[in-house]
Amino acid sequence: MNKVSTSPLVAGIKAARDNAIPLVVILLAAAGLVIAYRYQVPFVVTALNHVGALNKANPMAFAAICTAITSGLIPWIFRMALRGLRPPHPLGDLVHSMVWWAAMGMLVSYFYQLQAIWFGDEANLRTVLLKVSVDMVGFTILIGAPFNAISHLWKDCGWDTARLRRAMGPGWYRRLVFPNLLTNYFVWFPGALIFYNMPTDLQLVVANCIGCFWALMCARIAAHSGVPITDVHA
Repeated sequence: MNKVSTSPLVAGIKAARDNAIPLVVILLAAAGLVIAYRYQVPFVVTALNHVGALNKANPMAFAAICTAITSGLIPWIFRMALRGLRPPHPLGDLVHSMVWWAAMGMLVSYFYQLQAIWFGDEANLRTVLLKVSVDMVGFTILIGAPFNAISHLWKDCGWDTARLRRAMGPGWYRRLVFPNLLTNYFVWFPGALIFYNMPTDLQLVVANCIGCFWALMCARIAAHSGVPITDVHA
C-alpha cells in the first residue's frame, strides 16, 4: 500500500473544489437530457426510448455492459493517458474494473427496479425524494460504500485475502469508507435528483453518464491521498 500523503477527506474536498465547474457542466447536461426527454424533444425521445427498450429486453446484460464501459473502461483509458493517474498494474486494473463494475451495474439496476416496485415509476416530487432518500441513506451507506471499498482495497492488496484482512482491521468503515461519503454526496445527491426523474429503464443510463465523471474524480482523489477512493454509488 502507498503511504498516505493527504487524508481522503482533505483530498476529496480539494478534488470537489477543483472539479466544481466540470461537475456542474456534467450535471447540467444530464438535467438537460432529462428535460428534453420529459418535454418530448423528438430525436432525444426516439434515441432514449431505443436504449430503454434494449435495457428492458435484457436488463442484466445491458446493466453489466453499460456500467463496465462507462465506469470501468472509459475511466481506465483516461487514466492510462494521464501519467499521474496511470495504475501500476494496468491489465489487472482493467480486468478488475470491468468485472467489478459489470457486477455493480447489475446490482444497481436491480435496486432501481425494486424502488420502482416500492414507490412507483412516476417522476413526481414525492416519489423522487423517496428514491433519493433510500438510495443515499440506505443503499449507499450499507451496500455501495462498503462493497466498493472492500473490492478496491482487495485489488490494491494484490487480491491477497490475508493481506486484505490485515489492511482492514478494526474501524475499517470509519477509515476507508466514511471519509469518501462527503465527496460522494457532493456528486450523487444532485445526480440522483436528476436521474430519478427518468423512467426506470433509463435511470441507469443517465446515472452512468454521471458515474463516468465520478470514476475519474475518484482516481484523482486516490492519486493525491495515496489510498483507494471508490465510487460508493455506481
